[in-house]
Amino acid sequence: MFLILCSSNDYSAQWAYQGLRRLGVAPVELITSEALAYTRYWEHRVGAAGGAIRIGLPDGRAICGSRVRGVLNRLLSAPQDLVNCARPNDRDYATQELSSFYLSWLQALPGTVINRPEPQGFCGRWRHTSEWATLAHRAGLPAPSYRQTAQDAPETGYRSLAPAGAPIQYVIVLRGEVFGAVLPEITRAACTRFAEFAETEMLGIELFRAADDRWTLAGATPYPDLTVGGEPLISHLAHLFANGGRH
Repeated sequence: MFLILCSSNDYSAQWAYQGLRRLGVAPVELITSEALAYTRYWEHRVGAAGGAIRIGLPDGRAICGSRVRGVLNRLLSAPQDLVNCARPNDRDYATQELSSFYLSWLQALPGTVINRPEPQGFCGRWRHTSEWATLAHRAGLPAPSYRQTAQDAPETGYRSLAPAGAPIQYVIVLRGEVFGAVLPEITRAACTRFAEFAETEMLGIELFRAADDRWTLAGATPYPDLTVGGEPLISHLAHLFANGGRH
């Protein structure tokens, strides 16, 4: 069994689901965060031998962790509908408890999981712009200088590094392979190293051409628009699922 975990409005995940089915990946199940909010039963056990998962979905489908061979994880948060069941004064606490539970059962999923959860994000680590820039420099991918002061609004730390109006090119790195925009080999290699340093199996990267004509980092995300990678990305994902994550 293969799982696509996403929200109901994650259209690129739904596109990937259809693409995997078309390529013969089976059985593959699309499971939305909304469905997970109203499960009929949920069993998650953690022990010395690892974790076990059994989930009964509202539509009658049953998910058993022992049967899972591959997962595309696109979940962003615990279901807000569940959080809203708590009293207003308890909702922050409920969010923290649900988040801990989600991190645990997502981490316990067996097989090839793209992307595994992190404390800083259910589908991979969301980083401050300064962190992305630092990793880019380590990887040999040019990045603009970054400055932020105590007077700047916090959201400044999550803005694009590209100048206003600069055309953006998008690529996705999936386990060492680059998909999307056609780029020079030196840039593709730097993007691969960047994803490796970020420890993110599927990483979306935004690039712009700087004044010195070099492709330069504009931003990165563990939650890319999958359609950027097109059919080659879906074919590679299907290959990884079929071969237990091996290239």
